[in-house]
Amino acid sequence: MTVEKIRTLLRAAPFQSFEVHTPDGRAFQIPHPDFAMLSGTGRLLHVARPESDQEDIIDIALITDIAVPAKTQK
Repeated sequence: MTVEKIRTLLRAAPFQSFEVHTPDGRAFQIPHPDFAMLSGTGRLLHVARPESDQEDIIDIALITDIAVPAKTQK
């Protein structure tokens, strides 16, 4: 995955939630851009857990997939 892809998803207007996956099978939900931040170098993705005061720090090089749900018609 590239940092540019993640930046594009985080800056999208309107924002659409997405999920990043790592090789160990974990998935990290990004429900809103306020819940994720790239480090200054773009090497790390910080993901806040909405249900707690904790965060996960993910090396961008270890992200194997980004899942973006299909948009639904209203």
